[in-house]
Amino acid sequence: MRDAVLLEVIKNAMATIAEEIGIVAVRSAYSTAVKESADASAAVCDCEGQVIAQSLGAPLMHLSSLRWSPRELMKDFPPHTMKDGDVFLFNDQFRGGIHSNDIMVFKPVFSAGQPRFLTSALIHVADLGGLSAGGLPATATEYFHEGLMLPPVKLYDGGRLNEDLVRIISANSRTPEKVMGDIRSMVGGCNVGARRLVELIDKYGLEQLHGLVRELLDYTERLTRAEIAKIPPGTYRGSYVIEDDGVVPDKTYTVRVAVTVNGSDCHFDFTGTDRQARGAINAAFSQALSGVVYALRCFLDPAIPMNEGCFRPLTFTMPPGTMVNPTPPAACNARMATVQAVIDAIFQALSQAVPDRALAASGNVHVYTMNGADRSAGRIWSYMDPVIGSLGARSVKDGLDGMPISLFGGADRPSVEAYEIEYPVRFNRFRLWTDSGGAGKWRGGLGLHREVTALEDAEVTVRAADRCVIPPPGIMGGKPAKGGGWVINLGTDRQIDLPSKKTNQPLHAGDTLSMFISGGGGFGDPMDRAPELVAADVAAGAVSIEAAARDYGVIVNPVSFEVDTAATHKLRAQRRRNP
Repeated sequence: MRDAVLLEVIKNAMATIAEEIGIVAVRSAYSTAVKESADASAAVCDCEGQVIAQSLGAPLMHLSSLRWSPRELMKDFPPHTMKDGDVFLFNDQFRGGIHSNDIMVFKPVFSAGQPRFLTSALIHVADLGGLSAGGLPATATEYFHEGLMLPPVKLYDGGRLNEDLVRIISANSRTPEKVMGDIRSMVGGCNVGARRLVELIDKYGLEQLHGLVRELLDYTERLTRAEIAKIPPGTYRGSYVIEDDGVVPDKTYTVRVAVTVNGSDCHFDFTGTDRQARGAINAAFSQALSGVVYALRCFLDPAIPMNEGCFRPLTFTMPPGTMVNPTPPAACNARMATVQAVIDAIFQALSQAVPDRALAASGNVHVYTMNGADRSAGRIWSYMDPVIGSLGARSVKDGLDGMPISLFGGADRPSVEAYEIEYPVRFNRFRLWTDSGGAGKWRGGLGLHREVTALEDAEVTVRAADRCVIPPPGIMGGKPAKGGGWVINLGTDRQIDLPSKKTNQPLHAGDTLSMFISGGGGFGDPMDRAPELVAADVAAGAVSIEAAARDYGVIVNPVSFEVDTAATHKLRAQRRRNP
């Protein structure tokens, strides 16, 4: 091994460069959801497409895209054809992308006249056309409904801007200034990252730097293999049912996986997974792989660096035309239904091998886009507001209230004040949702209740990825969480209960949209939960007095919040005799 200290220096230098790319992109972005919640990803890779480092806040679902898409880019533009000053972009979900609105930008980094590395960034841009503003049509049935699809193309050719491409993108967007602002922010981030890499090359020399990078990836592979080898060998099976695709009524979809651990190798076989859906819940293969990598890493040492070495021990069987590897023209904007199902199916499988790391199902992402006409300015306004469900209960502790599963990177949430400044809306409520976490020895994380009023006539597209009709289930005797949903004008004579997926629902000025985000499932028998924990939940407003008795068999004083020990013992004894 080379100098271990120098290897650590290079590892952190590469990670810092990736982080700086992401920071520049976020601070320069135009879209509210990006600049307020840091919804951007960045990575550094070599000219073989191997990921060397990612930004710390990058969702793993983006990392797999930033791993596969450079390889697709180089099929169309081999490194030897690239010029210094080139910048490429594309969003093709069937070539490593995610869905239309997630645009990826790549810049080759030159040294001694040759491309040596690629810097990359990915942002969910404001709007690229499609059936609904914001590019998330809940009832899309093909990718043409989701917005402009771009193959790998040059945005800059040797430093010269491709004005024709800019005009094409702008003409296909309802909010062209925001889209081009977001793209420029990614270019700026990649430019900064390229400068930092050149400085690193100048300091350490190209040959030594490449050698250290190879050793870093090999080191990560060794760590990953050592952790996989700790899992008992065998084949473990799991599955998860998705409630609907928003298009075909009363049809469910199942993701099935067989995980085979053989020494330090791990194979994931999705044979038996249902055929791709007509609706938009399909996950492009890079997204399904993101779910695989995330789920596996939950059973490994979290200190292992996230780079190409993590992928080397893994192999996959992902039948084409299925939910986890759809073929064109599949719609994919609601992909998180399938990605989360992949995660929970693998959790179910590997929990058989490593039961002390078991996790109940978590809530999924709920997102809406709202848009209207700014008549004074003669343009359309549009924004996206995503809220991610809470973590399921774990084998040793409760789920996290209001905190998302870590696939999504950081838990930053957009500031409601920022939305109110930029758009004609008012947020009335954002709170934890009482009794929404699944009951169990360990309680599932609470879901969320968010409420926004349109101050002008508008349209809203709502897209709960999954887990409303069939809420996140509990495990090992734990109970399911409460399923979420959407309601307009809750509790009034104008109440409208929306389906979980609805495109372009009209809103009148003064209408209020309530979004309920599913909680996490419970772990273990609720009758085994310590009564004092139930009382603490009641005092905190997480569990109601009624639910404490109904779900946990615990009687809590409504004034002092103390446990009535005798009454609790009696009630639990009755429940155990008559479950």
